[in-house]
Amino acid sequence: MTVRLDWAEFERTLLDGVVRFVGSAVRDHPGERFYAAVLDHVYREEDGPIALPSLGINSVEALAREPAEQQAELRWNAPDWDLYRDGWLPDGSTERWEQALTAEACSGTTRQWQATFDRYLTTLVRVCRRARTTLRRNGDTHPDFVVVLLDDEHHETLIKRVLTAGEVRRHFPELDERSVALAGLAALPPADRAAHLASLLGTFDGPLDRDTVEAALRDLGPAAFPALLSLLRTPDRAWQAAKLLADIGRPDDSVIHALSAELRQTDGPDQEWIAVALSRLGRLDLVLDQAESLPPDVVVGAVSAPYTSFRDDAVAPPPLDYQPLVDFIERWPTHVSALGQRFAPGQGACEIAANEVDAAVAGLTSPHVLVRWHAVKVLGRRGLGRHVGRRVLPLLGRTVRQDPDASVRRLAVLSLLWWRRDSLHLADVVRQALEDPAEEVRQAAAAWLREQHEPV
Repeated sequence: MTVRLDWAEFERTLLDGVVRFVGSAVRDHPGERFYAAVLDHVYREEDGPIALPSLGINSVEALAREPAEQQAELRWNAPDWDLYRDGWLPDGSTERWEQALTAEACSGTTRQWQATFDRYLTTLVRVCRRARTTLRRNGDTHPDFVVVLLDDEHHETLIKRVLTAGEVRRHFPELDERSVALAGLAALPPADRAAHLASLLGTFDGPLDRDTVEAALRDLGPAAFPALLSLLRTPDRAWQAAKLLADIGRPDDSVIHALSAELRQTDGPDQEWIAVALSRLGRLDLVLDQAESLPPDVVVGAVSAPYTSFRDDAVAPPPLDYQPLVDFIERWPTHVSALGQRFAPGQGACEIAANEVDAAVAGLTSPHVLVRWHAVKVLGRRGLGRHVGRRVLPLLGRTVRQDPDASVRRLAVLSLLWWRRDSLHLADVVRQALEDPAEEVRQAAAAWLREQHEPV
């Protein structure tokens, strides 16, 4: 049965908590001019727990007590403020509301989780706006006082949802500068835009951050190739250019030729990223042709690249294919130990799409442990859909019971955990794993049963 959160009561509780906290702080510090309260650090795990934000309030006087050179940075850095709290709701109800919010988010599909989180952010936006109005009406704050919701992932969007355009210009002028810079970029021809964006890679000042610059270059597609290829000859910039070339994909002969040439002429991190780019673009063969003259880490990094989370940055990742990995394991067995460190539990694996499930399922029966490690991990995604789950869950259960490698069995238990309630019918299989000879498997099984509220 779907859990229902009382959103109206939830919003009233959050609003009351913000108003009480701010009002109390203002009364406890007479004579100080408070300029803002901030809700921030909205912790969440996709398809998992969602927490309430922290709450802080700061005054002009408190900011003035800080060193002058740090004031700009501290103005909106709430965790460094004196008045900053995690549990700020009245009657200590934070945990109860977090449990209710998480329960509703996780009671359905991954789409429900996202819809619940989006509704939660909208609720927080309304709380900020209503709290400001209430505090002003109560006489606790002056007209310029603002209540802001800050989040790294949705920073600009949430600020603009809470504040008016004039307030954004006054309090966050960098967002206006960003808008102007983006408009200027859009007016440039693609080649000029690519050249300008490439010049910004590696810079830390200015209105456009690294993520924005890289995303804009990816969006340009092959039009960005000339600008990025010119950076391949620039030490400490070549790695960024190589990564973006791999992210864009669709390489022409000039891209492959340039990467191959620079692989022979560079060293250090630049060389490894160039090797990774060739591998992600389907030309691992060009790296392996030079394997005897390349550092082992460069070779191993290139072989593992199509299977790591870096693949997820690609505009259109190549389909999952274990054959290059198998060929390498069988041809260079001396590198398997180092390669295993790249695939070990805890290392980030790529996310696969539903059309790649066949390849991953085939990987479950590979004679090579590294392949089975990876296959088990990438199949532990509830976002693949219940139709995939109906096929995959029994196979993961079989892996828990039968795989000869303890680390693969453990990973299979953890992958079942990610499927949450869809895997409940396998509780007996996991309970049998409590008798597994490997301690790591027994611990994973116990954790799964506790998470599913099943008896251990």
